[in-house]
Amino acid sequence: SKLRTFVNADRQVDRAGELIARDVQPGIAMSTRWNGFLQFLYIDDDIRSGNRTIGRRQFGYSAQFSPSRLLSTVAVNGTTGQEIDFANARPGTGSTVNVSAMLNPTNHLNLMLTQNQSWVNVDDALGASRQLFIARVSRVRGTYTFTSRLFVRGTAQYVSTNRDPGLYTFSTVAPSGTVSGQILLSYKLNWQSVMFIGYGDDRMLSTQDRFEKVDRQFFVKFSYALQR
Repeated sequence: SKLRTFVNADRQVDRAGELIARDVQPGIAMSTRWNGFLQFLYIDDDIRSGNRTIGRRQFGYSAQFSPSRLLSTVAVNGTTGQEIDFANARPGTGSTVNVSAMLNPTNHLNLMLTQNQSWVNVDDALGASRQLFIARVSRVRGTYTFTSRLFVRGTAQYVSTNRDPGLYTFSTVAPSGTVSGQILLSYKLNWQSVMFIGYGDDRMLSTQDRFEKVDRQFFVKFSYALQR
């Protein structure tokens, strides 16, 4: 096992010398069993939003483990504490949580699962704390390797944001979301020639609360390395 302490510091200014961001992060990191890693830090920063600078104090964390061949990687990281409403240039509170896992159900199949979630709370006109928005990203990616030459990979992703329009200083929609999917087939003809065939489909949540088609793509790519 290993334990270490650290301090990260960063400062950015524009050409006029005005502060863009200042950040100081003291923390600790350690190695654990199951090829694991843990990190905890205190975040103290000031960030310019609009024409004002807003301070933010947060607790940050990160953890990653590789417990078995079936569950080769599981990880979680995030922050909680004070937050910044960049859309309306004001302080608030909130959290961000990111969770991911990599699974190998068989010798040929690999799955990558990802779930990200973030929310910000601000005070309303009466001083009560209310949720400004909550945003989510859900993604699954699977790769099946048939042989050393041939594999197929598919990805599906859902992104959504639910807002409280009454807390914004400008007009905005309450829900928004997109669904996208891609599939890729790769075949290696020889050590220097590869062919790719792919298809993608993107859809967006409409005002009728339905996912309408935005675009579709189909492509073929052939790569060959020329040598003398």
